[in-house]
Amino acid sequence: MAESQHSLLSEADLITVKPQRTWNPLGRTSPDSEYAYLPSYREDRQSFSEEVLREFGLGITNPSGETLPRSKRDSISSETSPETTPGFLKTHQGRLATPHHHNGNCPSRTTVLQRRLSWVPVTIFVLAFYATVFSGVYLAVAIRKPRWPNLGSGESVAASTANLLCAFFAKTIELAYVTICVAFLGQVLSRRAVTKDSQGVSISDMSMRAWIMQPGSMIVHWETLRYSALTFLGLIALIATFVAMLYTTAAEALVSPKLSMGPLQPTILWGKVYASWGNPEFLAYRCQTPIPITMDPVYRNTTCLQMEHVGQAYHNFEQWLSAWNDLIQSSNQTSDQLQSRPKPTGSIWDNTTVIGTWIEIQNITELSLKHDRMVNNITMAMPHAGIPAAAMDPKNNIRQPQDASGEGKYSIEASVPSPAVNVLCVGMNKTELAPLVYSSWPDSNFSATEYSISPPSNIPTYPSWLNSTVVDDLFGFGPKYGQRPPVFGTYPVPNNTILNTTGIWPTDAIYLLGKPSISNPDYVMCSIRAKETGVCSTRYDTASSGAFLSSHCEDESNPLQYNHKDPSFVEGLWSPDWKNVATEWASALSLGSGITASQASTERVIMQMMPSHSNSSNTYTLNPTLPSVSEALAVLAGSTLILSSQDSPFVQGWNYTAPPDMLSSPAYQHFSATLQAVNYASGGTEKWQGVFYVILTFAFLTSAVCLVFMIVEARGHQITDFTEPQNLFALAVNSPQSSRLQGACGGGPVGRQLKERWVIGMEELDAHYYIHAKGEDVGSPGNYADGREDTSYKGLQQMEVDDGLKAVSPAVDEFRRVSKRRSWLARFY
Repeated sequence: MAESQHSLLSEADLITVKPQRTWNPLGRTSPDSEYAYLPSYREDRQSFSEEVLREFGLGITNPSGETLPRSKRDSISSETSPETTPGFLKTHQGRLATPHHHNGNCPSRTTVLQRRLSWVPVTIFVLAFYATVFSGVYLAVAIRKPRWPNLGSGESVAASTANLLCAFFAKTIELAYVTICVAFLGQVLSRRAVTKDSQGVSISDMSMRAWIMQPGSMIVHWETLRYSALTFLGLIALIATFVAMLYTTAAEALVSPKLSMGPLQPTILWGKVYASWGNPEFLAYRCQTPIPITMDPVYRNTTCLQMEHVGQAYHNFEQWLSAWNDLIQSSNQTSDQLQSRPKPTGSIWDNTTVIGTWIEIQNITELSLKHDRMVNNITMAMPHAGIPAAAMDPKNNIRQPQDASGEGKYSIEASVPSPAVNVLCVGMNKTELAPLVYSSWPDSNFSATEYSISPPSNIPTYPSWLNSTVVDDLFGFGPKYGQRPPVFGTYPVPNNTILNTTGIWPTDAIYLLGKPSISNPDYVMCSIRAKETGVCSTRYDTASSGAFLSSHCEDESNPLQYNHKDPSFVEGLWSPDWKNVATEWASALSLGSGITASQASTERVIMQMMPSHSNSSNTYTLNPTLPSVSEALAVLAGSTLILSSQDSPFVQGWNYTAPPDMLSSPAYQHFSATLQAVNYASGGTEKWQGVFYVILTFAFLTSAVCLVFMIVEARGHQITDFTEPQNLFALAVNSPQSSRLQGACGGGPVGRQLKERWVIGMEELDAHYYIHAKGEDVGSPGNYADGREDTSYKGLQQMEVDDGLKAVSPAVDEFRRVSKRRSWLARFY
């Protein structure tokens, strides 16, 4: 038995052997050293604890002079003699510790506090500063939603490059954010574990870093949420987890530039002016035709203009009739109220749809009762056709849809006068028309062929006001109104019309006489005239798929209505120039071919569009299933309004001196407008994307918290992060066993073991760090599950002594400083 108590070493070797250490925490071994150090085991062969107590003056004696009994902890290293086994190799049973049980102290070779300018603190500070500043920038951009009008243009960065850069910086912010949040958790938990009298840390607390780095671990190891998720630090960790998962997505939703419709902004736009409104000479001159001027010097331009009238007028009229047909075929009858009936249509450049508006609406039934005849008075306004060209002018710097990858669009509402046409059709019988029909006059010599070429000489000329009629007040005939009535060659046959366009200046209308296919009215006479109106504004909406030009009229709440911008505007100035434009238009459409009874199809369709008549009340109403004659003529004349305003001024009248109301080179003219354009902007495109503001906000706040902690609490000093796997592993294998984790060595801790509190202590004699359960006496032997005593660790705990008289080693001094609560922030952990 005695021999079994000896190790393989000789007794002398056992006396002189020293513990194996990789680092001497006591520094110099000179007796004069400024640091306290452990005496050699060879000096006087005193016990380990006796030397410590003697060194610090803690030998307490009773009155008899005997030293008080030592504690169990002191008995670990009992007095030795040459004949006895050294205390540092003995167990509490007096047996030599076998390699299996021996777990010698591990003096720390470095300090736990790192210097301010070392790599880890500097790196963490830089990442915290980067994450805070740039997450703040991203949050500010998302809130402000700035627009990037030049993005994607040839003068700026491509949109795809901007999105790539935004995603790149978002990813770097996310990576920096994850790093500093994990570092923050590590610092808080490590300081909590080291701080004296703290609550310690649990295994579930130490798993919080995995939430951020591996969010799926919250599902796999859900029990850790049970114990740590509702703590203050756990809530911060959960917030950091969701921010780390969704930050790049949030940045893509709220920061990356995307095409979106911008706000409505008032602006001043510019457009080119070439000629006055309704200028027939300019329209004919501008018309494009391959016919050389030498071939047809007199009629080349007017023939070209008539062809343009025919093409546009018929196209617009056909589209309008198709809209009527679609409504009727779908059993969706229109109203007998003009404002609810299909609007007039037109087109520009084959890709811009023009939509007019019915204005100055009068009730046909009331007019018919008042005048005891059919009175169909229609006024139609078209938008100013010069707005599209102005919107595309480089002077206005408006990005066109094709400049934004085909996805751009914009809307302009301009405060400009709008062209309008008035068609007044009145029902008359043969007797009432006789003063205006040449073939019914005495001594008339009517010839349809000659009348069309040259009117008879016996028709009185100005200043004669010709014959008076029963409709003079309706049409404004006679000296009272300054207009001569028209004279028609003969009565048209059914479904035919005859024109009179011979009125001399300042005649402002052309006239049409037709014979409907129905008996009531017997005949219909219409006047067609045009003006500029101030009760409208022009709206232009364009996209890569097409454009719409429309008029917005008679809206008192519309500040862009032209007469609201220009109170001096004079309404009702009918244009004598447009009358000459209408002459070419009417001739091109064969509206006067009825003088030879040629049965033109346009005339036939128009004469079939008579308002409904009630025999019982002798009143007329608009037919819900059929357009009226005035509506049809107005739609046909709409193309003349578009052509006449395309290069005309953006104000009423002609304010240039160049005759004949045409400029040799175009001049710019400005007008007020509002612009709403689609361009690249930050911010969400859908309302639900606003939830990502929470992610960006918490990213900034938590980054700022981490930065403030590094500056205020840590003051640039990083403590060793004991939650990092390599550090925790080194600490654990050099720490005593604990009964608190019995059964966890195979499958890991479960249940209440996850919330067991652990603290980090220091064996000051060897500057050795170890972890143990809070409240567990690591100096006393523990027991195994089978009843055997644990003899693996018998180190001294931190000594509660006052070292004011003698300095201690730097490692011990550092530990004591770190373990004390010195800041108000420490109370939170």
